[in-house]
Amino acid sequence: MRVLVVEDEPTVARLIADVLEDEGLRVDVLLDGREALNRASREQFDLVICDMKMSGIDGRHFYEALANSRSPLKERFLFVTGDTLARHTQRFLERNHLPHLAKPFRVEELTAKVAGLLNRPFAGTGRAAAAKEAN
Repeated sequence: MRVLVVEDEPTVARLIADVLEDEGLRVDVLLDGREALNRASREQFDLVICDMKMSGIDGRHFYEALANSRSPLKERFLFVTGDTLARHTQRFLERNHLPHLAKPFRVEELTAKVAGLLNRPFAGTGRAAAAKEAN
């Protein structure tokens, strides 16, 4: 399974990547939302973990761009954010039924959320696509 981590804080991005790599996942880390959007359109990922607040393209616009392009990744998207108290952030997450983790989070919270998302049916890559191809 391959995960794209989009986080403009290098220390947080590396922490997330280290935890997921310890779980046996392949992880690509990008510090820039525009570059990540470009990569997500060209390459196959099973999950995106994205910071909400970033310079350039923020998490909300990154997610909306994926959704508008009908990317199946919109179904496997996890926000990490320190901005869960802002009303507009709460509304956006609730309206789109998006899972999120509030910073700071525990490693166990991250691995549980990731496992739950990766076990969801997915029209993109990974197990669900392989099962479709086998039928």
